[in-house]
Amino acid sequence: MIKLFNKIRKQLLIEDKMGRYLKYAIGEIILVMVGILLALQVNTWNNNRELKREELKVLKSLKQEFIVNLKKFDKAYEFHLNRKKAIETMVNVNHRELSLDSLRSLNRTVNNNYTFDPFQGIYNSVINSGKIELVSNDSLKLKIARFQDLINDYKEEETNTMGFVQQNVYPFQLDNYKLNFNLFFNVNQSSKVEQMEFKNNLIQLIESDKYKNLIVYIYGYMTGIFEEGPVLRDEMQSIINLLESEIKTYEN
Repeated sequence: MIKLFNKIRKQLLIEDKMGRYLKYAIGEIILVMVGILLALQVNTWNNNRELKREELKVLKSLKQEFIVNLKKFDKAYEFHLNRKKAIETMVNVNHRELSLDSLRSLNRTVNNNYTFDPFQGIYNSVINSGKIELVSNDSLKLKIARFQDLINDYKEEETNTMGFVQQNVYPFQLDNYKLNFNLFFNVNQSSKVEQMEFKNNLIQLIESDKYKNLIVYIYGYMTGIFEEGPVLRDEMQSIINLLESEIKTYEN
């Protein structure tokens, strides 16, 4: 093609047709420029397509991780709700009207700890690698960038509650809760006398002023969990919804 253009230009010069030569040269320059612009446009289009492909991979990976973490959160939050109910029962019920199994279950629920521990490998990778910039939806990008702060706020409340239980409730129970090996691990194999003794000891513990104060403090610490929890969950669901919407946009 280039040889053909050169041949035409030489022929015009030989024939001393300068006007036609200039017009042809200008046309050739324009043609070359158009070719360059088309090549640049194709290159830009290919780059944009690759960026969109990478963005879609990021969106899908984040969506999977957020869905898993939403389920993990719901499980942890359900534990806190059950503990709240157990404390309210402990405070208001006549303990002697409850069976030994019920008392043990209530006491166990109050004393146990359970925390929300999300998977964050993908999230951290997206943030630390700068791939967050691939997300073209500015609202979604901002939500993702700020999400860690909500996790930290919520987990701080869980950590404070767990710390209080470990530092105060556990030592008190160890000092005042008389354990029987058979009763502790298998109530059904113990005698009625042992069961009654165990129940009386547990009731004495539960009805002590120190224990009552401790569970009231636990209840107070949990207030922060119930304030931060719904905020965190709503934001997780909002991010999942936005991720799904963006993914559908690219796949349709």
